[in-house]
Amino acid sequence: MSSARILIVEDEGIEALDIQQRLISMGYTAPDIVSTGEEAIKKAGETSPDLVLMDIMLPGEIDGVTAAEQIQSDLDIPFIYITAYADENTLQRAKLTEPYGYIVKPFRERELHITIDMALYKHKMKKKLKESEKWFATTLRSIGDAVLATDENGLVTFMNPVAEELMGWQMGEVVGKKITEVFKIINMYSREPAENPVTRVILEGSTMGLANHTLLITKNGEEIPIDDSAAPIKDDKANIIGVVLVFRDVRERNQAEEALRSSEERYRTLAEELHEADHRKNEFLAVLSHELRNPLAAIRNSLNILDRVLPGEGQSKRAKDIIERQVGQLSHLVDDLLDITRIKQNKIQLQRQRHELNELVRRTMEDHRALFEKSGVRLEAEFAPTAIFLNVDGVRLAQVIGNLLMNAAKFTERGGNTRVSIACDALLNQAVIRVIDNGVGMAPEMLSRLFQPFMQAHTNPDRSRSGLGLGLALSKGLIELHGGSVSAYSAGIGKGAEFVICLPLGEVSAEDPRDGSPIISHHCRRVLIIDDLVDVADTLCELLKLNSHEVEVAYSGPEGLDKARKFHPEIVLCDIGLPNMDGYDIARAFRRDEALNNIFLVALTGYAMPEDLQRAADAGFDYHLAKPVELDELNRMLAKLPDSFRAYYP
Repeated sequence: MSSARILIVEDEGIEALDIQQRLISMGYTAPDIVSTGEEAIKKAGETSPDLVLMDIMLPGEIDGVTAAEQIQSDLDIPFIYITAYADENTLQRAKLTEPYGYIVKPFRERELHITIDMALYKHKMKKKLKESEKWFATTLRSIGDAVLATDENGLVTFMNPVAEELMGWQMGEVVGKKITEVFKIINMYSREPAENPVTRVILEGSTMGLANHTLLITKNGEEIPIDDSAAPIKDDKANIIGVVLVFRDVRERNQAEEALRSSEERYRTLAEELHEADHRKNEFLAVLSHELRNPLAAIRNSLNILDRVLPGEGQSKRAKDIIERQVGQLSHLVDDLLDITRIKQNKIQLQRQRHELNELVRRTMEDHRALFEKSGVRLEAEFAPTAIFLNVDGVRLAQVIGNLLMNAAKFTERGGNTRVSIACDALLNQAVIRVIDNGVGMAPEMLSRLFQPFMQAHTNPDRSRSGLGLGLALSKGLIELHGGSVSAYSAGIGKGAEFVICLPLGEVSAEDPRDGSPIISHHCRRVLIIDDLVDVADTLCELLKLNSHEVEVAYSGPEGLDKARKFHPEIVLCDIGLPNMDGYDIARAFRRDEALNNIFLVALTGYAMPEDLQRAADAGFDYHLAKPVELDELNRMLAKLPDSFRAYYP
């Protein structure tokens, strides 16, 4: 190491410079000279030299021996003592520090060179040895397998802690014993003793592994499945001087392998189900495109008609009726998609009331009778002989029954019939609703998947019986939320179908349901609409004006705040998804403004999940309406506000 950096510690200035010049001439680097023990410790810590040439006799409280000892202890830097004399006591102290060399002045340059090179080499080897020892110590501690070692005669010489724990023996008990006395193994199936691998290794001199299905018999007689290998230990002349046996407990591995084998069929089934789900998803997307495009095409055609005919003519009325029907169909599709999501996330809130089941089913059938008449399908009913009262969400239950009726009308040929029956099963304490048709029926393999989302029992190229495949999945979810069940039966293709709804009777409240819609009284309101969708904002503005409300429109949050200060609205209908300043920011701005904080704020938005309602309330909204809003619902909300309600006017 001719480029080694050497720190010179010498209190005689001329000698220190002489040593420095000699070192440089030998090819070493010697940039620093210090004259006291204190300086030596400090400089060594700052520069980390490769070697220190240390004079023993130094001025100050710390002599060379103490300084060298501290440098070696703290920094592991080798040092060589270089001195002209020292008393016996100091020399003894110097020996105890185990220096890497000792040079007596005066010395020859070659002597200095050899001593330095030997010291550097010795320190390098010592450092490598420490690293090697540390590496091997860490490796031995981290071995997770059991290890046994024997001599060339098969007598145990070593056992690690893992082996002790696994076998139940302590190393003190087994050292010197035959390996066959403590390492006993048998075949898992034949129960016959297995050949000890150590014996084979000693005889053949090669590495060996255990046969499969080997059991270790522990000290207390427990049987543990193991896997292992044995290898010879050889000297430098290739003579076998022992055997090392490494083995491990494979109970968890065997259990995992068994679990893996037993689950293969399940995974294959899951793969098939995923494939089917992907197929249904693709089919759903194709159907959704069709179901959305048809209403949109009808609406666009009707709008073109309205552009070309006079208001009040027959064509104008028919076009208006088409638009109304198709918008209703689009709203229905969106509602079904949202309901499926809410059911899956357990976010549907049932509005339970006391309902008489016969009457509820009767009204639902009448709502759909026109569909059956148009399809040429006879609709019959068999009501329960006595009233059946249930504590249910009447709207949701009517939705389920309506879904089943629409399916029956759709999949029953003209001239066929559909029968609805209601009964009370006192034994099971439940009400039973059956919808039975003699339509196209279903294949047996379809019944188990019929209530999955996007599943359709029948698809035709002309899509005359198409749909999103959500109705039955939605019906199943809603009935299960009521604590009931829905099932389907069919004898096969062309043999009709039967759907059965079972609902628990449970306890019902004594209050009668309130039928009919409340009478909407009219109040002229000052309304501000904030929505960045110009068509939505302007059409809503026109509708409200037609109902004699005073209305202003803003297309952004800042514009809405500015108009509110000038227009002084009683009510603000505000969209949530606005750019830059969203509806929540607007609501908070209204509530912070003393001149605006009494205005009634309504979130009018497509964000209609329960968490959206909560977030709107937290931001300061008083009411929440989901798009597309029903005009009757909007009018009811406006009418509900008392006449005395007015925003604060400055």
